[in-house]
Amino acid sequence: MVLTGCGTVRQVTETLVGVERLRFRLAGVSEFRLAGIALAQKASPRDFSPMELAQLLQYQQRRSLPVELLLQVAAYNPNDGRAGRRRLPVTLTGLEWKLLIDETPTVSGDLGAPVELPGGGDTVLIPLRVKLDLYEFFAQRSWNELIELALAIGGARGSCARLMLQARPRVLTPLGELHSPGYITIVDKEFRSSLR
Repeated sequence: MVLTGCGTVRQVTETLVGVERLRFRLAGVSEFRLAGIALAQKASPRDFSPMELAQLLQYQQRRSLPVELLLQVAAYNPNDGRAGRRRLPVTLTGLEWKLLIDETPTVSGDLGAPVELPGGGDTVLIPLRVKLDLYEFFAQRSWNELIELALAIGGARGSCARLMLQARPRVLTPLGELHSPGYITIVDKEFRSSLR
């Protein structure tokens, strides 16, 4: 019983150290749709067809600008068995998140299903499906500014630079789920630690 207890304590300790070493960053945006219009091939408002502009005008009159996108979060598990540590896969059971655009809080969500992060220094992409109405959160901006914002994120030259996630990971341990003590900030420029 004592040996079993010691083994469990060692497993929990290794898991906690392994979880602390996990890193996350925003890896990209894809499948961006603005009012149902795909933006991947559009670099400026001039790239919208007359029919698409008419469609956007209808949404402008309704004071609505719905957006759908797939946000890719890269999760890096450096627990590769080197430096005297055990190779440690980690199961991410949840990633409670809040999306900020230009530092403005918008929508929130969580993982749809657990994600296995293999030990070995691999990076796993975690897709987060996001839906929101830009007008709801940025009504003080002009219509053209909202279109430019959408293009900056999901257009042909779009990037994650104006996005940020406040996220709280949950992982499976031998004693059950472990929640990150607080939210971490996930950005596109660098990997951030899962526990700070």
